[in-house]
Amino acid sequence: MRYDVKRKDLAVKRAIAPVEVPTLDSHLCFALYAASNHMTRLFVPFLQKLGVTYPQYLVLVVLWERGPQGVGDLASLLRMDFGTLSPMLKRLESKGLVTRRRQATDERRVLVDLTPKGVALRKRTEQMLGEFYCFLNMPLEELFDLKDRLRHFVDSAGPKEAKTTLVRLPTRAP
Repeated sequence: MRYDVKRKDLAVKRAIAPVEVPTLDSHLCFALYAASNHMTRLFVPFLQKLGVTYPQYLVLVVLWERGPQGVGDLASLLRMDFGTLSPMLKRLESKGLVTRRRQATDERRVLVDLTPKGVALRKRTEQMLGEFYCFLNMPLEELFDLKDRLRHFVDSAGPKEAKTTLVRLPTRAP
């Protein structure tokens, strides 16, 4: 296997030595996967007290933080697709926590906002988070450092997304 290293105007080809497959516990991807699953399992009982799922909780957090949001904005912020987000918003609406309404200025845009019940849930959530951090039994500095390092990983790892425009080519007649 080879890769290119570019230094100023000089492209250098270097060989990459083959690497043995690490053990399961040595895989970064498995450590992240296991940590995510573990955190979710720990958090679920606390969320059940609030009557929401983890993804629903994330929607509420965005609305508490930023106020009313378009569905597309929510999808982007939460890194979810519309197919996942739309049914979840319907469930939050049926619980009386959010409203969805078309914007008067642009009928295509659906705005999601908190109901008074959704706003009130924030206070219970703040208490629940205090209980949850105590339950984790780890110093807050370590937890915040871990969060910052994971955010840096998400922002930095992998190729940078390039904005591309799809061009539809004409089809040839048979």
